[in-house]
Amino acid sequence: MPDQVVSSLSHLMARWVSYQCQRNGGVWGPSDPDWDSPCQTGITDNGLTAWRPLPRHPPAVMDNIASALEITVRPELADFYGHWFAGAMAFSFKGIRIELIQAWNEADYLRLQENLIGHALMQRRLKLAPTFFIAATRQDTHLISLDNATGAVLFERVGDNGGAILAPSLSTFLSRLEPLPQ
Repeated sequence: MPDQVVSSLSHLMARWVSYQCQRNGGVWGPSDPDWDSPCQTGITDNGLTAWRPLPRHPPAVMDNIASALEITVRPELADFYGHWFAGAMAFSFKGIRIELIQAWNEADYLRLQENLIGHALMQRRLKLAPTFFIAATRQDTHLISLDNATGAVLFERVGDNGGAILAPSLSTFLSRLEPLPQ
C-alpha cells in the first residue's frame, strides 16, 4: 500500500502542476525571503514566487512520531509527508474543497511533525482513536485525516470520535482528487 501512496501522490502532483500551468501559466505564491523553499523556481516583478512541488531525496521519515506517541504509525503517513516539498494546493473531493498539507521546507517539516504529535496527544486526552490530518477544509472545525487503525481517509470534526469515511485508503483518496485554482 505505501508504494501506491507514493505513486498516487506523484501522479496527483503532476496533474496539479499541469492544471495550474494551463490555467495560470505556472504555480505562483506570495514571496517571503525569510521562508525559502527548495520548491521555488523564481520570483516575478510583482512579488510572487514561482514554485513547483519538488521530490525529496532521500525521502524523510516520521519515526519520531511513533516514538513520541509510543504507537505504530501507518507507513502511508510518512509516504504522504516525506516524499515532497510543496506549498498550498487546492483540490475538490466530491464537492468538498480541501487544501492538501505538505511541508514547504525542512523547518516546516519539523513543525508539521510537532503539530501531528500535538493533535494525537489531544485525541489521546479526549480518549479518541488516533488519526493524522492530511488536509484542511474551509471549516476550521473539520479536517481530512488518515485513520491510523484502518488506513481509511476520514472527514472528521476536530475533537469528535470517528468521522465519515471518504475513501478506504489514502491512495484511493489521492486518485480521486480534482485540482482547483490556487
